[in-house]
Amino acid sequence: MHRKPQGLGRISAIFALAVLAGCGNSSEESPASRRGIITFAPNITETVFALGQGGRIVGVTKYCDYPPEVRDKQRVGDYLDPDLEKITMLAPDLIILAGQHAELADLARHNRIPILHAHMDNLATIQDGITRIGMALDCEEEAKQLWSGIQSGLTKVREAVKDQPRPRVLVINTRTSHDLNTLFTVGRSSFVSELLEIAGGVNIFEDEEAPYFEASKETVVMREPAVIIEFHAGENLSPEELQRFTDDWKSLPAIPAVADGRVHMVTESYGLRPGPRVALIAAQLARILHPEVEVPPV
Repeated sequence: MHRKPQGLGRISAIFALAVLAGCGNSSEESPASRRGIITFAPNITETVFALGQGGRIVGVTKYCDYPPEVRDKQRVGDYLDPDLEKITMLAPDLIILAGQHAELADLARHNRIPILHAHMDNLATIQDGITRIGMALDCEEEAKQLWSGIQSGLTKVREAVKDQPRPRVLVINTRTSHDLNTLFTVGRSSFVSELLEIAGGVNIFEDEEAPYFEASKETVVMREPAVIIEFHAGENLSPEELQRFTDDWKSLPAIPAVADGRVHMVTESYGLRPGPRVALIAAQLARILHPEVEVPPV
């Protein structure tokens, strides 16, 4: 049975395929002959487009869905299963990646492709990522303007709710089962927790440093959230499925949010995306927490 090559064997097979296809190899191909950018995360793809450089993108992950123009881009797998053959054939002059990836690093090193690491997971690193991408793509002024616009939107949200009481909030960033035994939430170092503060809420786990972790339902009950905001970002759930996720919480009637009917589902695909649309997320959170307040468009 033929097995898909792994590790260095897989990399070698890809190089051989590139040579047979007439794409050259790592020792002969000139970096100047390469073209375009591969963006290896939806938030990075959005950022490059927001900087006016979307036309330079030649490859994106299968999860990249915004802006609409991204539909015309080649798909190169995802972070867990990158299509190394496709990446080699596209011959990019830059890969922009969140975090570290051993296989991509090997591929890039052998093909002399620069990698820009842009880890964006809180407001400070989102700003840093935008700045570094702007520098790499020679659009530093556009990067400054993009961040300035994001800051302006966040300020509008903060000002709109500044005089309101601040409810205690449980954020659920991942839940697939209906028994409430696996509750993944956010600590204070997550951008979601930062946006929650801007939107006029208090994260019940603001004392936790980890950006993402699993909490027990017993701990959730003890911390008595007044509001529960559960993200199912981009899951395309039916109204009936969403209602079932909402109804799951009725098994914990002692929680104030459940008793008061303040369990909310957020399904927008950008809901958990640390990128150019974070002010939109903050505005949505503010409207959930403070329905009596008119939050301006951002």
